[in-house]
Amino acid sequence: MSDLTRVLEANFGHRSLRPGQGEVIERVLAGVNTLAVLPTGGGKSLCYQLPVLTMDGLGVVISPLIALMRDQVEGLVAKGVAAVKLDSTTGELEREEVMARVAAGEVKLLYLSPERLADTAMIKLLRGLKIALVAIDEAHCIAEWGHSFRPSYIRLPRVVRLLKPGVVLALTATASPETAQGIRKAFGILKRDQVQTSFFRQNLAFDVTVADEAGKRERLLELLGGEGGVPAIVYATRRGDVEEVAAFLTRSGIPARAYHAGMSAAARAEVQDGFVGHRYPVICATIAFGMGVDMPDVRTVVHYHPPKSPEGWIQESGRAGRDGLPSACEVLMNGDDRVSLESLVMAKQPGRRAVEAVLQNIFSQGNRSVVSRYNLSTLNDMSVELLDVMLARLETAGWITPDGGSWMWCHVVPLRWDVAANERVLRGFSVRDRSVLEQMMETRQRVSLWELSDGNVVRLNKLVALLRELEAGGEVRLKMSHSLVHYRVKKEPASLVELTSEVIGVFEQHARHDCERIGKVFETAVSRRCIAASLVGYFGEKLADPCGRCASCVGKMRPRKLPVSGVAEVSLDEMARIQTLLAERRPALSSPHRLARFLCGIYSPAMMRYRLYQHPDWGMLERMGFEEVLVIAGVV
Repeated sequence: MSDLTRVLEANFGHRSLRPGQGEVIERVLAGVNTLAVLPTGGGKSLCYQLPVLTMDGLGVVISPLIALMRDQVEGLVAKGVAAVKLDSTTGELEREEVMARVAAGEVKLLYLSPERLADTAMIKLLRGLKIALVAIDEAHCIAEWGHSFRPSYIRLPRVVRLLKPGVVLALTATASPETAQGIRKAFGILKRDQVQTSFFRQNLAFDVTVADEAGKRERLLELLGGEGGVPAIVYATRRGDVEEVAAFLTRSGIPARAYHAGMSAAARAEVQDGFVGHRYPVICATIAFGMGVDMPDVRTVVHYHPPKSPEGWIQESGRAGRDGLPSACEVLMNGDDRVSLESLVMAKQPGRRAVEAVLQNIFSQGNRSVVSRYNLSTLNDMSVELLDVMLARLETAGWITPDGGSWMWCHVVPLRWDVAANERVLRGFSVRDRSVLEQMMETRQRVSLWELSDGNVVRLNKLVALLRELEAGGEVRLKMSHSLVHYRVKKEPASLVELTSEVIGVFEQHARHDCERIGKVFETAVSRRCIAASLVGYFGEKLADPCGRCASCVGKMRPRKLPVSGVAEVSLDEMARIQTLLAERRPALSSPHRLARFLCGIYSPAMMRYRLYQHPDWGMLERMGFEEVLVIAGVV
């Protein structure tokens, strides 16, 4: 540990470790597969960054968080550590450069998204190297019933075993006992090698305020307008709410910026960097903001709408006060919020027609199936999250198996446009291949690889290989877009109707679990029990004493039954507008589920693809619960 201490101070500027870090690092250095459950701000990244610098071989870090990978790689490079990353934002030329550096042994830490790790070329490269450590960040994403399940994590255990690393380290800030057990089983970790520190942080004061919309805004100004209220993060459920709250705060003299998935990557990066750089005192965001953002002095975290789960509550609140100074974590809520959250859960249910259409697409292509997740999602108005759950279930049940991937579109850009250059580029190709490539170069715009290969997977793969060969000559650049996932169909369903029912049953299970977690949030919020004790209890931890700082401990009264505003009946004018909408026969509104999402103003894949959120009748019934609107949509 003395050598480790020197590395710690020389590379990271620290003289000591935080609680739990030493235990984790000792196990890693001893080659013991370990699960580290350290709360937000607990210093998980150092648990793999520090030991790998003293180990022989490459360290591979798997993370779904692009912002975290970018920030950590930049920080490590600035310290002189050879670190690189590959994720969905990485271009083809950069990918080739990174892989060449990794193959040459010039890299110490390689950060990968789960999708990049699953790439066949990446697995082949890594299997030929000495892998000292594989670290799986956000390991709770492997739990299908967890609060942020990612189907791409299902394949990780198999791939990690193929790499034969010296040690595996799984890390998470939020794992219930059931989720932790699933992580340990997936990566071969013994229960005694789970290191978990307390989720309780004495400097955080949890509060709950029950208020209507006007009361929420008044309370928000009280929290953020006083001394020491900023920097602050305000979480809201929907993108429109995020924009409205940010505009309200700015009008009230508290500069705020919005952050949500509807913004471009560049705009999100600018807002995030501005917040971390203290140029913007308040960020109003969906929960997309904050994952992997290392900012120690956030003074206030406000949930303008209640979090969707206890995991979300404690993780998002944990972004406050990482410097150990007193910080406020407050939830603003009323009975309407519960209706809204449960409506969002139910609105995600795709309906039988959509499920059957997706399955029909997968199993109607023969023994190989090419899937466009974008098309399947938007044309059937099924969230990518549920589509991925379906594909993962089909995979684990033995119906399909991944078989590589390709692209729908390709734009071939010659670096020189003269005839002589084109002749030189195409020299050596067969007459048939030359004809195809020449056609693609002359169009000077993107072409459909899927159409060029007549929808044949074998031809598609050969065409992509041909294009890669052309690019390797160094005189053209390829711009690929719209990724496709290939599957090998191992068996076909005897009855598509029965398989559709099975998938719908899985989705209904997910919905029940989501609603149970929402219920737990509201139960905790109105209970007289210490809020901190209730939250850490969800993760199997018991506090010896109440926290002494939360709303319950200081005696703040909250109603046991939250008020719900009266919902106005649907007017005759609204019914007439709905009838007019149906008369337009828009494909994106062709089912009761789709129409109900539109009327509730709920963003969904079809609404986004056809920009229906710009329609004047968008969200006309958002005051009502989704299931109520679904009944109306089913009878008009």
